[in-house]
Amino acid sequence: MTFSQILLFALAGALGSLARYGMTSAVGALLGSAFPWGVFVVNVLGCFLFGAVWAAAGLLHLISDSARLIILTGFMGAFTTFSTFIFDSQALLESGNWLALLLNAGGQLILGLLALRLGIRLVALLA
Repeated sequence: MTFSQILLFALAGALGSLARYGMTSAVGALLGSAFPWGVFVVNVLGCFLFGAVWAAAGLLHLISDSARLIILTGFMGAFTTFSTFIFDSQALLESGNWLALLLNAGGQLILGLLALRLGIRLVALLA
């Protein structure tokens, strides 16, 4: 990877982070904080954008493979990793690998929640 590619990844990541913050803030201000609408919208929009970029590169050849990598890994990785999780799950669904799909989707959700709670409790014990 060249230095200019690293800079593009960093810039794309910075823009993705700013976009996520701006989107979640704007949606939260618009719809209120009783439900995490900002994150909800970012995750669903991120899935749509991931699919659109993937297809624009792979099907329509409108985006080069290197640009797709920078956009999906840099920007989308900072905007939401949920889109990558959904993309991977969709690939397992298409392949008919139901067990792997259930392990991926259920495992990340359940183990993620448990890991979050464990991290909170561990730090609370040290406080």
